[in-house]
Amino acid sequence: MKTAFLSGLTIISLSLVSCAAGDGETDDTSNEVTAAIDPAAAKTGPLAKMQGRWTSDEDTKNTILIDGSSFQSFSDGKLQDSASIIFVDACKTQVPDFEGKAFILRGKEKPVCYLLYSVSEEKLSYIHAVRGRTSRFTRQN
Repeated sequence: MKTAFLSGLTIISLSLVSCAAGDGETDDTSNEVTAAIDPAAAKTGPLAKMQGRWTSDEDTKNTILIDGSSFQSFSDGKLQDSASIIFVDACKTQVPDFEGKAFILRGKEKPVCYLLYSVSEEKLSYIHAVRGRTSRFTRQN
């Protein structure tokens, strides 16, 4: 009976290991090399609508500038961060999709993925895919 119990535990343990290894999900950075910058994307789709300088609705000292595929953040007018914005099909797979709603900021220590919530002539909102925090901006005139 003891042998049957241990044998059953081994089978359960192996099953759990195979489920964990074969779930098909990857971490956020495993496929980052598949995403590429498309300069034409800044002229059409969501990236085209995001072009310009934006002021944070939470703190007017914080601004971002999106120029082509360049994404720069400023605090009190001083450059804080500069990265390339690349639209992808999803945060997990990060395959280029310039008409998509997800984008990564490549150029940081670890690429960060965001979900574009809305963009209009006046307002821009995006959500940090992992933290769930929404950033809201108003276009500067």
